[in-house]
Amino acid sequence: MAQSDAAGAPEAAVTGQDTSWASILDDMEARLDGHRRALAEGAVHPSPVVVPAGLGPLPPALHDRAAAVLAATRHMEAEVERQRDGLRSALHRAARAGGREAATYVDARA
Repeated sequence: MAQSDAAGAPEAAVTGQDTSWASILDDMEARLDGHRRALAEGAVHPSPVVVPAGLGPLPPALHDRAAAVLAATRHMEAEVERQRDGLRSALHRAARAGGREAATYVDARA
């Protein structure tokens, strides 16, 4: 009998090679969640994901999940680039106002 996840969807049977890939995807999802929280607080310190050698191809049962992780990763990259560009603009504005007496504040949390 197939088990269901918290949302009631049937879980794919995860055995052998699937377990390793499932663990890697678990790790990637956890890292993305941590990076989202850190980015919201103004600091992200990404660490690389290392896929063990000899793991073999991604099992078909995990393709949708891996695609969702990839989409979330690309979304995170776009958000980091957006914030980087905003900070760059703020720093350029501050540099142009360099001779003025008024203080310039750059909110790194934005």
